[in-house]
Amino acid sequence: MQLIKRPRFKKKGQVRLTLATLAAGLLAGVGARAQDPSSRPAPTSDLFYESRPDTGPETGSRVETGFLYYQESGRRVRALEPSVSASLNLGADRILSLGFTSDTLTGASPNGAVPSDHAQNFLTPIRATGSTVTSTTASGGSSIVKLPPTPGQVAAATLGRQYTIAPNSLPADPGFHDQRFAGNIGWSQPIAAMTKVSFGAGYSAETDFRAITANGSISQDFNSRNTTVSLATGLELDKSDPYGGTPTGLTSMSGQWKGPSENRTVVDGVIGLTQVVTRTWLTQLNYSYGVSRGYNTDPYRIVSIVDSTTGEPLDNLYENRPNKRTRQSIYLDNKVHIYGSVLDVSARYFWDSWGVTSETIQAAERLDVGNAVYIEPQVRWYRQTAASFYHPYLVSGAPLSAFASSDTRLGNFTGMTYGLKLGLALAENSEVNILGQYYKQSGNGLPANAPGQLARQNLFPAVSALSVFVGYSLGF
Repeated sequence: MQLIKRPRFKKKGQVRLTLATLAAGLLAGVGARAQDPSSRPAPTSDLFYESRPDTGPETGSRVETGFLYYQESGRRVRALEPSVSASLNLGADRILSLGFTSDTLTGASPNGAVPSDHAQNFLTPIRATGSTVTSTTASGGSSIVKLPPTPGQVAAATLGRQYTIAPNSLPADPGFHDQRFAGNIGWSQPIAAMTKVSFGAGYSAETDFRAITANGSISQDFNSRNTTVSLATGLELDKSDPYGGTPTGLTSMSGQWKGPSENRTVVDGVIGLTQVVTRTWLTQLNYSYGVSRGYNTDPYRIVSIVDSTTGEPLDNLYENRPNKRTRQSIYLDNKVHIYGSVLDVSARYFWDSWGVTSETIQAAERLDVGNAVYIEPQVRWYRQTAASFYHPYLVSGAPLSAFASSDTRLGNFTGMTYGLKLGLALAENSEVNILGQYYKQSGNGLPANAPGQLARQNLFPAVSALSVFVGYSLGF
């Protein structure tokens, strides 16, 4: 976003175009973000996925670079992410966009088991290449153990990784590490005086996950360009190839070789309406609908079976989620220019077929400080209900349902994000900016009727996260 002397609302047509394209942007980012946060062993909060500042389309060409640092409390997940993107105006409003992102995730990722007043041992497959296990040394605070052959799959003895969790501590895998590379390309152009289309594709690769994405959108102006209707759609093809194979849901955790890779297909659609209400007020309303079919389960997440009297864990089962999920949301955004500042307030309501509902309210205000500096305080409130199959634990002897997950990202919780962005114009068409955000999440850590020792354990400890994004943009 370019810093200029005149207010943020430049030309009415340009601002309207920026907002009209947001619906397509909701889908265009899918290719760069890999898996859904609730189906991969990754950051606990969605702060990691939403820390990058949004930038609207420009009439000229622009190159942007950035670096994101993300850290959760308690030595949990850390992420480092450099990125670069370019938007090239080839004339007649024909825009070619390119982007590349890489991120490295390390730290301790909660595995879903409950704490215990005794030490607990967990055994999981180590990283493998094809069907051959290659690691022979300790890794990430774990020890390597030799396992017997897996009948029908691995003929020779293999290796597993074992780690120990201290009493009264939340079980977390200390060997979590992942590397992701993602790229995307897009094209947009007008096809008539009042009509614009755009297309895009992306590819994302992690150590154990691949995603191919495609998206397209069309927008139509009405009412002397004061009203825009837009329609966007996206397709994502995922392949999950976890270390040691894909486990069968609700079977005991082990270090043995498991099943083949699994696939998932995600289809999304967004319809949006953007309206110039006054010279200083823009509003946008979006409705989105999405369906994911296939492997929606986190292959590394487990859920504990506990004794009905003592609350001690007796076994740990791999979670299992439904192979279909439909998602819907309504999003309302308002941007208002008030005496040299721009106030942006948005609200979103989400619901899905898993029983999850959520409400989000977000506000930011950009304040110009002189001709070359601006600050933008931000705040975001989020509340979510739990999925119908979310269980912090399962009780021994009780009937086992078809689906179960202890992933707190599918639980009932509230999150608050506080942020501050600072921008500095280095020249007429270049800017450096820094965005810092702090996130705090809390849930019900002491559920009613928890048996035995679980009544004294915090099953949903609060977690906080800090992110810092530094970016530079150059227009030409």
